[in-house]
Amino acid sequence: MLHPKRKQCGNPECLRAFNAEKARAWHRNYTATTGKRYATDRYREQAVEYDKRRREQQGHWRKQYPEAAALADARRRTLKQQADQGERFAPIDVYERDGWTCGLCRLPVDPGLAWPHPMSASVDHILPLSQGGSHALANVQCAHLSCNSRKRDRVDHGGVIIIAEPAAPAAEIETLGGPSSDQGSDLGEYP
Repeated sequence: MLHPKRKQCGNPECLRAFNAEKARAWHRNYTATTGKRYATDRYREQAVEYDKRRREQQGHWRKQYPEAAALADARRRTLKQQADQGERFAPIDVYERDGWTCGLCRLPVDPGLAWPHPMSASVDHILPLSQGGSHALANVQCAHLSCNSRKRDRVDHGGVIIIAEPAAPAAEIETLGGPSSDQGSDLGEYP
């Protein structure tokens, strides 16, 4: 240790051990002073009680807006029924049918990328379920996860959204799903 007042070295493991021992010493001191243990698990109980009191005073949004709650419930039921009534297919069948090409930006999809990656493959409903589309092979296409997320539930009059031109330069491919990309600049006008 370089400084005489330091109680641990700069190693993260030493710092973690020092802080753990400091917390244990505080708990021992609290128990010796008050005669009971410091109960951190009571915070969860107190939070639940606080939420109950707040809801009683403020009211839940479902009670304040019953029409909106009924519409939300009906929409959820409809979407669930549509998804359950659709065809059963594996996403890999869609990807191979489309030749691992994004139906929105027309760029290739890398089969080696896993789900959380923005350029990984995802199944896109051409006519979204929320717009009355069906969960069938004829209504789905392969899409990058970022393209699919940007499309959301929009469709144009032809039923297909093209996010980028078919021949996109390499720089545009990198910015399509990157964290610094502008989320709406290349989408154009939609009804």
